[in-house]
Amino acid sequence: MSSVNEQQPEWPLRRAKAAATRLAVIDAARRCFVEAGYAGATVQVIADAAGVSRATVFNAVGGKAALLKAAYDVATVGDDEPVPIPQRPAAVATRLEPDPRRAIAIYAGMIADIGERLAPIYEVFRAASLSDPEVRALWQEIQRERLKGARGFVGIIGAKTPLRADVDEAAAGDAVWALIDASLYHRLAIERGWPKERFRAWLQAAFEAQLLPA
Repeated sequence: MSSVNEQQPEWPLRRAKAAATRLAVIDAARRCFVEAGYAGATVQVIADAAGVSRATVFNAVGGKAALLKAAYDVATVGDDEPVPIPQRPAAVATRLEPDPRRAIAIYAGMIADIGERLAPIYEVFRAASLSDPEVRALWQEIQRERLKGARGFVGIIGAKTPLRADVDEAAAGDAVWALIDASLYHRLAIERGWPKERFRAWLQAAFEAQLLPA
C-alpha cells in the first residue's frame, strides 16, 4: 500500500487538472452565451462545447446562473484567479500615482481593457436579468459592487486633488458608475466601431470633466 507521502505529489496535478477543466467550461459557457443567448445556451450545449459531461459542468462550476456569473468574473479580470480588481496592477497603480490626471489615465485604460473583454457577456447578463430571478439577484449585486468601486475611485482622486466644487462625491460616484458600465464600451467600440484607444481617451476626458475643476 502506498504511503501518504507517496500519494501527495498527485494532489497538485489533480488540482491543476480541475482548474483547467473549470476554465475550459467557463470559456465554453462564455462563447455559448454570446452566440446563443442565455436561453439558448443550455447546460448540455455548454458541456458539448467544452467536451465534457453535464455532470462535469455542474461539478466544475454549477448551473446556468453560476456559469454566467463565472463567465462575467473571468471576463472582468482576464483570468480565474481569486484576486479582486482593487488588488490588480492597474488598480494599484491608480492608487499609487500621485498625479490625478495620470491616475485617471491609468484607470481609464483599465476600464477600456475590461470593457473589451466584458462587453459581450455583459449584454447577455443584462438581458437574462430581466427574465431569470436568480440572474437578476446576481445582476443587482454586480451593480452594487460597481457603484462601490466607482465611489472608491472618486475617493482616490479626491485624496490627490480637490474635486469640482459644484459636484458632491455622491453625484460624482454616480457619474463614474454610469461611465464604467460595460454597455457603454459595447455601444461605442463594438456597435459604433471606435478603436479601443479612442474609447480610452474619450473616457479619460469624461472622467476629468466630471471630477476635476476646469
